[in-house]
Amino acid sequence: MGFDEEFDEDLDEDLEEPSAKTPAEDVKSKTPVAKAVPAGKKISVYFMSTIGPGEKKQKLLVNTGNNVGDIKETVANLFGLDPADFHLSSGGVTMDESLTLNDYNVADGDDILLIPASTAG
Repeated sequence: MGFDEEFDEDLDEDLEEPSAKTPAEDVKSKTPVAKAVPAGKKISVYFMSTIGPGEKKQKLLVNTGNNVGDIKETVANLFGLDPADFHLSSGGVTMDESLTLNDYNVADGDDILLIPASTAG
């Protein structure tokens, strides 16, 4: 069994040259914009929950430049609580969620209390 047919086909005939055009300029990246790193330093802080039976304490590494509101969200997840149900308190002062830990002079090793929203002042 053999094939005696010859192929005279020129395979290189209709090849197009690669286009030098760039993709459309209106293509938008799906990569999220990187968030600016807050000014501050990383410290270890102990969060103590006075909500529910018994006292619970968790250590967390936080950046002192982070907003109290952002930290509160993280702590809520850590303790399985709703952020609306408690406030954070440091040094006897209820922390404002729009301020940073730097505003409260929180230092490495400090305790921050989670106090029920109904009793916070």
